[in-house]
This record gives sequence, C-alpha cells and structure tokens, in this order.
Amino acid sequence: MEYIPQDEGYRITVRMYSDDLLLDLRSLYQLPGEHIDDRIYTGPDDIYEDYINEKLKIKINGKQFSASLLETEKLEIETIMRLFLESGGETNNIEISNTILTGIYMDQVNLFIYKDETNERAFRFTVDYLNEKISLE
Repeated sequence: MEYIPQDEGYRITVRMYSDDLLLDLRSLYQLPGEHIDDRIYTGPDDIYEDYINEKLKIKINGKQFSASLLETEKLEIETIMRLFLESGGETNNIEISNTILTGIYMDQVNLFIYKDETNERAFRFTVDYLNEKISLE
C-alpha cells in the first residue's frame, strides 16, 4: 500500500498464487465452471475488486474505504491485482484487517507493506494476528 500524493490516494498491489486465490474465491462465491481452467480463475476481473474489499478492510481516520480495481495480470502461477484507494485528504491513522487465505490455511502469513513520503512499515498478518493500526501523527 503506497501513498501517491498527486492522486491523493493509495496504490495497492496484491500478489497471490493463482490456485490459492481460486480456493479463496470459491469459499466466498459461486463460480461458474466455465470460469475455472486448470485450478485458475479465468472469469471476469470485477470479482477481484469485490474479493479484495472483502478480505482486506482499510479504515483511514476511522472511515472505511473501498479500493477500485485498476488492472490484473493472470500469470501461470500467480495473479497480480492492482487497485487504487482514494483517501481524500490527510491521513492520521490507518486500520487494516487482512484475512486473505486465513480461512483456508491455518499457517497463512500475509506480508503487508505500507509506504508514504516519510514512512515505510511492514507487517505480518496471520490467523492469530488479523488487525493492525498505523499511527501517522
């Protein structure tokens, strides 16, 4: 999650193994069989925006925000999703809840990196550690 000053918002990049992503998508949504090919989701990309906003909750200054999907790359073994979250002003704190794959794998670890002009922080989210609050004051 990187702050882009000229856009007054955050660019978010999520990288996942495609087969793990498919498992998590299937746990949330009824996917038509024609959208699945060799353990990879091949359907419309709009489902990724819904998925990320469900699994990665972001509050800025106490207000919940949703990210908009910019683009995806569906590679052989991984899927890369790029999103944008418009923050609309000064950020004092950010609350993050990251539950990506935690309902499937009890040993799941999600690396989350926050970056702006003056801060760079990394967090590890696990089944036992799903939430983090970043104070930027």
